[in-house]
Amino acid sequence: MAVGQAEYQDVIDALVAAGLPASFTQTGGMNAALEIPLDGGHTLLVTDAEDSLSWARAEHEGWAVALFAPEHAYDGEVLAADRTGDGSAEALRELIDRVLRAAVR
Repeated sequence: MAVGQAEYQDVIDALVAAGLPASFTQTGGMNAALEIPLDGGHTLLVTDAEDSLSWARAEHEGWAVALFAPEHAYDGEVLAADRTGDGSAEALRELIDRVLRAAVR
């Protein structure tokens, strides 16, 4: 876990600075993601655009973000989701904003 955390520390730091308490996590098996718990128990799960988060940042390709209800952690129905081919921290922050706005519509 420490290796994955170190690979994405700049992204985690940027999210935390924006008020999103992100951490590197495993979602089962060796599948990795960034997890962001939200007020009210909802969770944002951040992965690569097409698969689980790559353990090696050099293999990272874009972002996918999904919002889950409290009772579903990240194994149930997705309330809102989106993806981008841009793998930057700035693109992730914009993507999170889009997902959260989509969820309140």
